Amino acid sequence: MALGALASRECRSLQRALARHNDHHGGIHDARRSCRRLRSLLAFMAASLDPQPTAKADKTLRQLTHSFSGLRDAHVAARTARRLAAAHASTITPVLIQQLEERSESLLADALEQDPAWKDRRSKAERIAKLIDALDWQAITPSLAKDALKHSVRRMKKARRVALEQREDEAFHLWRRRTRQLRYQLEFLRRTRHIAGMKKSYTRQYGSRIKQLSLIIDRLGWRQDFQVFLQTLDQLSASVEITALRTTLAKTSSRTAKASAKRAADLQT
Repeated sequence: MALGALASRECRSLQRALARHNDHHGGIHDARRSCRRLRSLLAFMAASLDPQPTAKADKTLRQLTHSFSGLRDAHVAARTARRLAAAHASTITPVLIQQLEERSESLLADALEQDPAWKDRRSKAERIAKLIDALDWQAITPSLAKDALKHSVRRMKKARRVALEQREDEAFHLWRRRTRQLRYQLEFLRRTRHIAGMKKSYTRQYGSRIKQLSLIIDRLGWRQDFQVFLQTLDQLSASVEITALRTTLAKTSSRTAKASAKRAADLQT
């Protein structure tokens, strides 16, 4: 299968994202996405005879993704505030948005001071690329790929069931992550089928499924962004404005979260 070539291409995308200097936040977003996509590809290697190199690459990718989590959350909080301001102008003030943006830029500046131009992270990405290129991608047969896909479907359905039972933020976030991994795997398999010139009927089925999964991810994503925004408010210096806003949003956060989860659940088959 062509999964090895797609993995190498994704490694190059990761390295380009980390090398971007004119848009650090965009680069962080793209780098984290490439890490997640590479981990979804590594999931196809789970049934290989030598899982240790696969596990090492997966662990390094996970560490690289997590190294940007705080920066990404701060940026998401500011972005969410701007979106909320369109509907709640009297509540989400320009002063608050500026405070969140300044916090995001301050955290970014501190991170770049500790790791200028992401030199350490770029070195880690190069090690990841070498690990991934050394894997035996030819060992992944269509049958093994199909088994891996079924495993991802089971994990996603279990995460969905737990989320709808528990109604906890972390459970919904896990459901979104499992759904996203399945979507990435379907996207990669659709591309390999296209490259191999295989039957278009299955390729179209993959496309339809990918669209459905994307809608679920988007709806759960807004729920996650809203929770990140609320958590960030708790980290800001206490003020009358922040306290009043937190009280107001607390009354609507549960309703917003339930609505997003219900819309996502209605899409799931």
